Formats: sequence, C-alpha cells, structure tokens
Amino acid sequence: MKFSKLTKPELEVIIENANFTEQEEEIFSLLARGLISKEIAMRLCVSTRTVERRIFDIKQKVKKLEGELNGKSFK
Repeated sequence: MKFSKLTKPELEVIIENANFTEQEEEIFSLLARGLISKEIAMRLCVSTRTVERRIFDIKQKVKKLEGELNGKSFK
C-alpha cells in the first residue's frame, strides 16, 4: 500500500476515521510524504522495528476502514 500516492482528501478521511494513536498518525503522515521506515525512525528517534510495527498497525486500521466505507480502496 503506497500512502504517498493518496490524494489529500483520501489522507484526510483516513486520519479522521482510522483511530490512529498519536505516533501512528505521525508515522502515517511521514509515509504519505514518501519517507521510508529508516528515515522515519531516525526522525522520530525510535527503532526501525518500532516504525515497522506501527506501519503494520496502520495498514490493519486502513484495511478495516476500507471495509467500513463499503469497500472503498485507498491503494
């Protein structure tokens, strides 16, 4: 799932409805700008593994949101 390919309205719908934690929202925003896990980890001063776990959680929440929005895909 390429978050950097999403339109601004799609990003806003996801942020408003996915129930992200503060850290997940920050990581999601950085992913949407095209940063990779290692860059995000360095910027947030956390491990790459932490970022990768949060990305997994983000993808799960977006997938759930897609289902709730009647199958609208954010891909």
